[in-house]
Amino acid sequence: MAVWQFDLHLIPVNMRARDASNEGWGTPALSQKQVRTLQETLAHYFGPPWLMLEDWLVFGPENGNRADIEFDDVGASMFVRCDVRIEAPQFLVLVAELARSNGCRFLRPATAELIEPELHQLLQAMARARLS
Repeated sequence: MAVWQFDLHLIPVNMRARDASNEGWGTPALSQKQVRTLQETLAHYFGPPWLMLEDWLVFGPENGNRADIEFDDVGASMFVRCDVRIEAPQFLVLVAELARSNGCRFLRPATAELIEPELHQLLQAMARARLS
C-alpha cells in the first residue's frame, strides 16, 4: 500500500475487531440489498464503475478517493481507499453515510482498528495513520 492510501473495509456493525483480525480473514459479504443500494449511490456520485478485474467494480479514479465492490462465490464486499494527499471531507462524509445507512462501520485492515462511520472518527484515524 502506498503512503497516500488509507484503506478501510465496510463490516457489519456487530462484528468485533477480534473476529476481523484473524489471519486468513476475508471481508464479510454484504447482503444483496446493501450491494444494490451501495452501487446505486456510488454510481450517482461517481458515475458508472470501471472494472479493476473480473468481479471487481471501482467507483472513482485508481489513484485517488474511491470505493471498490468485490464479488466472490459468497457475495460482495466493499472497501474504500482514501487519498490522504488531498483534503476531501465530502468523500469521507459520503462513505460514512453509506456505512451508517447500511448498518456498517469501518475496519482498518493494517491495524484491525474499528472506526465508527463519523467524519471526526475517520479524520482522527487518518491522522493516527500519518503518525505511524
